[in-house]
Amino acid sequence: MRFNTYSFLCSRVVEADPFKAIVLPVSGNSVGIELRKQDVSWKEFLSIANQRPRSNHYSPVYRPIDSTINILFSSGTTGEPKAIPWTQLSPIRCSADGWAHNDIRAGNVYCWPTNLGWVMGPVVLFTCFLNGATLALYHGSPSGRGFGKFIQVIASEEKNDSLETTEFGIANLRSNLANIIQLRKIKTEIK
Repeated sequence: MRFNTYSFLCSRVVEADPFKAIVLPVSGNSVGIELRKQDVSWKEFLSIANQRPRSNHYSPVYRPIDSTINILFSSGTTGEPKAIPWTQLSPIRCSADGWAHNDIRAGNVYCWPTNLGWVMGPVVLFTCFLNGATLALYHGSPSGRGFGKFIQVIASEEKNDSLETTEFGIANLRSNLANIIQLRKIKTEIK
């Protein structure tokens, strides 16, 4: 029997017993699971939001620095996936780390193959935006020829910048080495 990460993560959310969960589909519009009475699908959430009047003025909501703003999930490389609460301080911290350890600066173009459902997605997003870097987004698998061509475009720009990847991505990078040789640096995360 194949392990279904989506069902596993949904069951963990239900076990945590939140008041309400907004459930995003893996692909298409159907979430593919039965929701609790209080939960809503992403499509339903958007339709509810579109029916409400919109204000031209939004007052900020002040919260303590340790208030949770997001729940991230680890890749589960050390076992089962783990939920990681992110506070308002987390994006500032990861941006400082990205600046200090990964040399992400204003004007850089930065790419790390990931998605927003896992820990590196929000880390890279916040790091780029808070440091003034451009986040290079690619829709598709980083293991195919298309990703190699995408990297070639990044490398051909005047700003020969950074690509970071996991050990998994190295195989594709080797097969597309001519495309990426111009990058300022390539960094890998070795597990």
